[in-house]
Amino acid sequence: MKINLTRILLSAAAAGALLSAGGAQAAMILDGGFETPGLGTGNYTYPGSAGAWTFNGASLINASGGSAWYGGSGPAGKEGVQFAGLQGGSSITQSFTADASTLHLGWLSAGRACCSGANDDTYQVTLNGAAVSGVLSTVGGSDFGFNTLTLSGLTAATSYTLGFQGLAASDKTSFIDNVVLQDGVFPPPPVAPAIAVLSNLAGADPGVPGDQHVVENFDAPITPGYGFSGGFVRSGVGGLWSGVSAPPPGDLSNYETVVGGQSATFTAPVPLKSFSFFMGSPDSYNTVKVYGPGGYRWTLDGAAIWGGGNPPGDGNQQVGMRVRYDFGANPVNKVVFASSGNSFEFDTLAVNGMGVPEPATWGLMIVGFGGIGAVLRRRRHIAATVTA
Repeated sequence: MKINLTRILLSAAAAGALLSAGGAQAAMILDGGFETPGLGTGNYTYPGSAGAWTFNGASLINASGGSAWYGGSGPAGKEGVQFAGLQGGSSITQSFTADASTLHLGWLSAGRACCSGANDDTYQVTLNGAAVSGVLSTVGGSDFGFNTLTLSGLTAATSYTLGFQGLAASDKTSFIDNVVLQDGVFPPPPVAPAIAVLSNLAGADPGVPGDQHVVENFDAPITPGYGFSGGFVRSGVGGLWSGVSAPPPGDLSNYETVVGGQSATFTAPVPLKSFSFFMGSPDSYNTVKVYGPGGYRWTLDGAAIWGGGNPPGDGNQQVGMRVRYDFGANPVNKVVFASSGNSFEFDTLAVNGMGVPEPATWGLMIVGFGGIGAVLRRRRHIAATVTA
């Protein structure tokens, strides 16, 4: 039997989304998210059996929320609200009937933060009681990561027992969630865009990279085919609007403001290789989400927007930076700017696209701009409903 193992650590959202996508094809494993029985927030149980699963030894089911057993709300990236735990040398098993000679197993795993000495724990995947993986490890206190295992040499219409076997001889515990067994290969996991900061010092926009071109600067009509909606445009000449908006350093032209609880969306007519924008007074409560036409998505919160690091002061109005994203194998056609506080301020969106619309498409776009006066909405001013 040929076994291929992949272990990839993902953000919470990416891990859950990837296995959720795969789970749509799955039928051989029941209750892979360990949602039976429903325990209620903060509870856990050693069930012996639950649904299609058999729990051997000290294996258990946890419910998210504060718990004396694992502390806090549990690791991030879980599917649903409950997950299993392999405490010490315990195990969980479920029988299934193979429908093909090769099947693909996917699951999420994380580690319990506990115990004396090193927190790392170990476990194995078994088939009919025999190990079909090497020794797998979880880092104590880690969030859930995505794993895949290819099972080959099976016999269709034959029953097998899948298991997860803890290998620790102590109270250390590996958490398991969202177990999926399917015929198809899991899609490649998403990866974060490559992030570069062209300036994080006080001063004006350092300029658009040579391989990009400006498509929206909030002064002239947006480049045909591209779209932008949400937030409001304000002139940098107005200076600080206390509690609401501050222009990026050196910016005396129009710029965009997204206040707390709102968002603004930029769309492109073609997949983008790269994207950049000039932002001012970076705040930890700002968020950028990028989406690709093939289903790719990634969320960058706070310092992750500019690739980590600590600019001088959260919300420092003297700090401006042009942030560039390169998308590699995951081209993007939508960028969403959001904020949970006042405010997210930025200007001058630039792109490097993978192509241009067909001439006929350009013709339709130009016709759509017959009412050019309406397009000059970009010069709109602050809405009266915005308050400090």
